[in-house]
Amino acid sequence: MGHDEVIIQSDSLEVVNAILDNNFTEANSALIRRIQSILSQEKQWCLRFILRDQNQIADCLAKQALSGSGNLQVFDDPHPMTHTLMDLDKNKNIFFS
Repeated sequence: MGHDEVIIQSDSLEVVNAILDNNFTEANSALIRRIQSILSQEKQWCLRFILRDQNQIADCLAKQALSGSGNLQVFDDPHPMTHTLMDLDKNKNIFFS
């Protein structure tokens, strides 16, 4: 929270549409409403749908986070494979700063 710019990429088109839809009414939408609330506090944010195979770095980090214990995962040193995957994503013009 409090960042100047937030970029979110998701491989779930349904989730992206739900977050962008202010009239989202699914019964189990507490998480979506919480995400919308957090985003409303940010100055500038962008949410995009992206295919999983087009953003391998995010997929790798998500899998790395799931392998740990606890709710919050902080990576001091990313998995060595992330550098290779980042280069692949850059070559596909998917990764942007």
